[in-house]
This record gives sequence, structure tokens and C-alpha cells, in this order.
Amino acid sequence: MSPCRFWHWRREGGLTGAGPVGLVVLAGSLPRFLGPLLGGLADRMAPRGLLALSAGVRGLAVLGAGLWGLFGSLPLGALLALAFVNGLLSTLAYTAGSALVPRLVAPDALARANSLGSGALMGAPLIGYGLGGWLIHALGAAGALLVGVPLILALCAAALALPRLGAAQSGGRSQPLVDLRAGLDAIRSSPLLLAMLSTSFALNLAMNVMNTRAPVQMAVHGRGAADYAIFEMLISGGVLLGIALVTPLAARWSLDALIGAGRWVLVAGTLGFVLIPIAAWWAGAAVFGIGLGLLEVAATTRSQQLTGLEVRGRVIGALLALNAVGLSLGAGLAALPLPTPGLMLGLTALLLCLAPLWPVALRLQRLSASSSASANASSSSSQG
Repeated sequence: MSPCRFWHWRREGGLTGAGPVGLVVLAGSLPRFLGPLLGGLADRMAPRGLLALSAGVRGLAVLGAGLWGLFGSLPLGALLALAFVNGLLSTLAYTAGSALVPRLVAPDALARANSLGSGALMGAPLIGYGLGGWLIHALGAAGALLVGVPLILALCAAALALPRLGAAQSGGRSQPLVDLRAGLDAIRSSPLLLAMLSTSFALNLAMNVMNTRAPVQMAVHGRGAADYAIFEMLISGGVLLGIALVTPLAARWSLDALIGAGRWVLVAGTLGFVLIPIAAWWAGAAVFGIGLGLLEVAATTRSQQLTGLEVRGRVIGALLALNAVGLSLGAGLAALPLPTPGLMLGLTALLLCLAPLWPVALRLQRLSASSSASANASSSSSQG
């Protein structure tokens, strides 16, 4: 198919091809690369005001887009700007919210709080996509945007109801390169954070390849959209199940043990994508989703515990930026003319190689903690 057909833009009707839609999706994804800068803001600003400002501006932007679309046709440039602003504010809110959770709940309730938050983030789209599709059918795209405005502004009201907490770090101005270096330095100093980062990077790489190749696989070897809908249902259900399992499992095993187990579950799930039959992809989606849900909550909680309050936002921002690189590389890898089974086998091998590194990171973390304790004891003795 000619590339020109992907870039077709019709003034009367708006988007009429995959190209403009892809540009809008890209514009909404680009702010992830600004994670260190946004993390610096999250560390230096009071969380309540930052979250309220983010939700309020997003609500006003969606309101403007809805009114514009109601009385005329939205140009592509306006949609790109809206997608970028929405992605920017969403990334800022996620960074600030993730850094805030450990300040609001007791340490023994942190895993449960993250489970509830992740469950809401994963469960809301399952309802929202269906509701959004119905609203677009009934009211049109502009009407659906306007219906969403009160829901976004409700987030603003919820943010204002949070306790008044000061900034995690007082003073100084945000400097992107300095903030990136601070986040990366904090990650480099912890073997566990490094191990989690490597797995997260590989996981985002594999997920984008899977998300790109799955619809093609269903179209070539199955019933197309019907089989792909089941695939998405199974992976989303698996994620929710994995998230729900963290709290009861954490009562018996440590988060470190759950992270180690979740890595092997991911490998088992990815193996299903190496095979051709659609049933194997369905089984792989369910297993992969469970591993993803387990790691989502356990790794988030563990990274919050390992990161100091003053740099927590920048660490989260650095992780988001590096994961965005993984997603971008995954999209490029999926576009190569490689057979899907071979491609998925290589990604399975990558996850398989990373899985045994977790016990090694645990041992290095214990040695590092022991060395720090010994150094502190020696310093105390010298001062005495």
C-alpha cells in the first residue's frame, strides 16, 4: 500500500487513515521521554497542588477540544497538541502519584495500596473503552469528550482533598540533565533497582512487539478481530488477577520472592507466543498477564521502598523514560521483516537470561547493606 494513503487528511471529516492516527498516538507517547524533568517537578512541588493542577488543565484542554469539535472540525495540529498535553500531564500525575503513595500509607500497607491503585488503573479502561465507544456512537466524538470533562475535573476535586504535604525536596530549580543524572545515580547505587530496570526495559520491548504482531497473528491464523478481542480480554484479565494476588501472597512471601517468581511467569507466558496456534497465544496472554500484574505491584512497591524521598520522583521519571526507549525499540523491532515465531523466541530468550539475575542482585544488595552498616559502625566507634 502506498505511504500516501496513510497520510490522507480530509478537512471535512478529519482523520481517514492510519498515518494521522499513528501521529496522534505518537504525540501522546512522547512525554514519557520527559520523565526525568517531570520527576524533578514532582520532587520539588507540593503533591496536592501538582495533581490538582494536572487534572484541572487536562479537563480544560478536553473541554476546549470538545467545544471546538462540536462547532467545527478539529485540525490535525490541534489533535496533536491535545494528545501531547494530555500525555505530558498524565505522565506528570503518574510520577507525582507514585512518589506520593509511600507518604500517605503505612509501610506494611504499601503493597495493598499499590494493588488497589494498579487495579483501578487497569480496570478503568476495561469499562472506559466500552463506555467511550458507546458515547461516540451516540453523541459523536465531540459529545463524548464533553461527557468526559466532569470526570476529569472530579480528579481535580479528589486531589484537593488530599492532605497538605510539602515538597519532597525544597529549593533548587528543575534541570533536566541534572535530574536525569540524579535518578540514574540512585538506580545505579542499588543492585535491585538495576535488576528491576533491566527486566522492565526488556518487558516493554517485548510488549510492544507482542502488541504489534498479535493482531497480524490473529488475522493470518485465526478469525481476525474476534480472536484478537479474546486475546486482549485474557491478557487484561490476567493482569487484574496478578494484581489481586499480590496482597494475599505478600502475607506469606516477601516482595523479593514475588518479583523472582513473576519473572519466570513472564517467561512461561512469552513461550506461548512462539507457537503458531491461536489457542497457544490465548494461553500465553493469560499467563503473561498474571506475571505482568505480579511484577507491576511488587516491583513498584519495592522500588518505592528502595528510593529516598528526595529523589523518588526523579527515579520514577528516569524509569519511565528508559521504558519509553524500550517501547520505541519494540515498535521498530516489530516492523522488521522477521517471522513472528523467531522474533518471539528471541524475546523469550532475553527474558530467560534476565530471570536468574534477580537472586544475584539480592545477594549484592545484602552485601552492600552489610558494608554500609559496617562503615557506619566504624564511624560511630571512631567518633566515640
